[in-house]
Amino acid sequence: STSPISANPATGEPYRLTFPVLTVEDMARAGHEVAVALGIKKLAAVIGPSLGGMTVLAYCALFPDETRSVVSISAAARSAPFSIALRSLQREMIRRDPAWHEGNYSAAAMPVQGMRLARKLGMITYRSAKEWTQRFGRERASAEHQPGDPFGIDFEVESYLENHATKFTGQFDPNCYLYISRAMDLFDLADHGGTVQEALKRFTVERALVIGVETDLLFPIGQQQELADGLAAGGGEVEFVRMPSLQGHDSFLVDMDRFRPVIGDFLQEKTKSLPEGL
Repeated sequence: STSPISANPATGEPYRLTFPVLTVEDMARAGHEVAVALGIKKLAAVIGPSLGGMTVLAYCALFPDETRSVVSISAAARSAPFSIALRSLQREMIRRDPAWHEGNYSAAAMPVQGMRLARKLGMITYRSAKEWTQRFGRERASAEHQPGDPFGIDFEVESYLENHATKFTGQFDPNCYLYISRAMDLFDLADHGGTVQEALKRFTVERALVIGVETDLLFPIGQQQELADGLAAGGGEVEFVRMPSLQGHDSFLVDMDRFRPVIGDFLQEKTKSLPEGL
């Protein structure tokens, strides 16, 4: 809720880069406070994809015995160097935009070009090369080049990225983007047990569902296997599902025909096992 664009009570101005370092654990604690405010002592399940999946892992590490099951979708115990490198470049694209002004931009003059480039790189990594080939091939774009621009859009895949980048600008604050991106890089489940394996063994959930996508570049299937193996070592009942979806990391947003029954069946079975009245 509170973020770099929130007003600092001490100054009346947005926090901007004076906002403290944001962590995935902060997000998990915020979710826990909601449960406490609602009077919920134990959750039937905590569920999250991607960054949300990291958050539910942090939740289980921070608040053992407060959830019965966990569903991790295209997440990881920590970001791989490849993912960190990509997000680092995205952040640099924003920070190198002349309009960024060390985070002191105005709503009327935001670092739009940096955000556009960061979004384009993000879209490339969210999907898979197989999908790009199947979906676009080498199909040429219908629009002609702008006069004087010999290196404009030639291919339909370029047009697709351009449209997504244009839609994204103005919908997300650049400083917030930087903070959330860095939070993903900083998260390491090993901070809660010395090693990832030890941290997962300490989880007290009765059941776990781990879903990974075989074409995911950002959170490779091997990271999902690591989560499943670590949770199983703790003695819980673990289901590991490898999705053959073509859409890469974004699969959980678009391939509902595969994801819906797997998650639905898991939760339905969980509901059957709950004590009466919960």
